[in-house]
Amino acid sequence: MSTLAAVLRVGETPPIGTGMVPRVEAHLYDGGLPRLVAYRVTEGPELERYPGGYAPDFAAETTYPVTDVLLAIPEARALSSIGQRLDTLSTKAEANYGRDFGSMVFTTDVEWGSDGYGRLFEARSQLEAHPFDGQVTVTLTPGATDEQTAALRENLDRIAGPTRVYVSAENGE
Repeated sequence: MSTLAAVLRVGETPPIGTGMVPRVEAHLYDGGLPRLVAYRVTEGPELERYPGGYAPDFAAETTYPVTDVLLAIPEARALSSIGQRLDTLSTKAEANYGRDFGSMVFTTDVEWGSDGYGRLFEARSQLEAHPFDGQVTVTLTPGATDEQTAALRENLDRIAGPTRVYVSAENGE
C-alpha cells in the first residue's frame, strides 16, 4: 500500500504579504517503488494531474528529485532566472530525441548514456547554477524514509533560491 511521504510545492511570493502562490505540487508516495506524482495548480485552485509518474533514484550519489520536477513542468521552469534557456533545452531534446523534459522525467527513464541524458544533465546543472526566483517547499510526513529525507534536503540545498522544509511533528523534529 502506498503512503504519502512528502509534498513538494513550487510557486512564488505574492507581491504584498507572505506565503506562496503555488503553481506546481508533487506528492511523493512510498510503498514498494517510491513515485512522485505531479500536478499543475490551476484556478480555483484545482490540481490538474501531470501525466505519468517519476521514480527518483534516492540511493544515487547525487539525486535530483526536486530539480527534475522543476525541469519537467513548464510552470515551474518559468520561475528560474534562466527559464527561457531551459525551455530551449527541452525543445531541443524533443526535436532530437522525441521527448521533452516532462516526458523524460514523468514517462521514461533517462539513465546515464541514454538518448537525451546529456540535455537533461545540462539542464539540471544550469537550473542549479542560476538563481531560482520562485519558492520551493517540501513537507515531510511520517512516511518519509531517512534516505528520502536526506536526498530531498540535499537537492534543496543546491537550488539557489528560497527553499524550506516542513517536518511533521510525528517525525520528532
